[in-house]
Amino acid sequence: MEKNTDRHMFLGGNTSEGFHSFFDYIISQNDATKIYCLKGGPGTGKSSLMKKVAFYFGSKGFNIEQFHCSSDDQSLDGILIKELKVALLDGTSPHSIDPKTPGAVDKIIDLAVALNEKEIAQYKDEIISVNNVVSNLFKRAYKYFKAASIIYEDWASLNKIALDKNLLFKFKVSLKDMIFPDCRIAPLGKERHLFSTAFSPNGVVSFTETLTKNLDSIYILKGETGLCKSEILEDLANTAIGYGYNVEYYHNPILPKKISHIIIPELNIGVFSENEIYKLNLTGTAFNLNNMCDTNKLSILKEEIDFNKYEFDTLLNKGLSLIAEAKLTHDTLEKYYVKNMDFDIVNSIYDDLIKEIESLI
Repeated sequence: MEKNTDRHMFLGGNTSEGFHSFFDYIISQNDATKIYCLKGGPGTGKSSLMKKVAFYFGSKGFNIEQFHCSSDDQSLDGILIKELKVALLDGTSPHSIDPKTPGAVDKIIDLAVALNEKEIAQYKDEIISVNNVVSNLFKRAYKYFKAASIIYEDWASLNKIALDKNLLFKFKVSLKDMIFPDCRIAPLGKERHLFSTAFSPNGVVSFTETLTKNLDSIYILKGETGLCKSEILEDLANTAIGYGYNVEYYHNPILPKKISHIIIPELNIGVFSENEIYKLNLTGTAFNLNNMCDTNKLSILKEEIDFNKYEFDTLLNKGLSLIAEAKLTHDTLEKYYVKNMDFDIVNSIYDDLIKEIESLI
C-alpha cells in the first residue's frame, strides 16, 4: 500500500461487554522492533508525547498509525511507526499493559518520574474519590450499552425473518468470486483486530474513512441490522486467510464479537458495512441488502421494528451521556497532576526517545 500518514483507529472500545481491548494487535511481539509502554497518571503527558513522536516521524515520511482513546477520542492510546515496527502504548488503566519481552522488545517509560509525589500526596482522598465516581459512571454506561445491545439483537431478529436466505447465499458466492477471482495456495494469513468506530464522550466517533484512502477497491454493504453483514464479512475474511492474505478486522462498537469491516492490505481491498450506529461517507461498489427482504413481512413487523429503533436510540444515547460525564469528571484529576509535573523532564524524555528510535533506522 502507498504511504498514508493519516490512518486512525481504536485499540479498545466501550461496548456492551464493558471495555474491550485489542491492544495486543497493535503489532505482534515477533514482528516488533520495539514497543514502548508509557506509564504515568492523567495529565502526565503520555498522549502529548505520542502525538509529538507521531508528528516527528510522520513529517519524515514514515507511515504512522494513530490509535485514539475511546474514553477521550482527542487523546491517543498508542501509535505505530509502521516501517520501523516501533510502537508506543499507554500502559495505564483500563488497558493496563506490561512488558511481555522486557528489554528484547518491550521497554517501560515512566513519565511519573517528573511528578512531585510529595505535593500530589496531599490530594490522595480527592483523587481516590474522583476515580471511584468515574468507575461507577463507566459501569452504568456499560449497563445501558448492554441493554441497548439486547434490543439491537431483537431488532436484528425481526429483520432476519424477512431475509431471503436463497438470495443471501447467491450474493455471498458472487461477492466472493468478485473479490477472489483466482485461488492460491499459501501459508495461512494473519489476523489483526481493531475498532474503527467507538462510543466516546463526543458520541459515536468513526475514523473509518481514514482507512480507505489508498484502497483500490471498496465494497459497501448497506442495509439494516440482522441482514447477515457480519456473517458475510467473516466468510470473506476466512477465505482471505485461507488464501494466505493478512486481514484487518474492524469490530462492531456495541457487539465486539461481530465484524463491521474488513481490509485485505495485500489486495488493496476493503469491504465495509453501514448500519444504524454509523453511516459511511465512502465511494465504492454498494450493495443494498434490504433488497433481499420480503417487504410484506417487513410491513407486518414494522410496529415492533420501530419500537426497537426508538428504544435502542434511547438506551444508546443514555450510555453515551454517561461516558461524556465520566470524561468531564476524569478531567478534574488533571488539575492535581499537571501543576505537580516538571515538563522539562518530560521534554528531555521525548528528546532521548527520538534519538533512540532514530538509532533503529
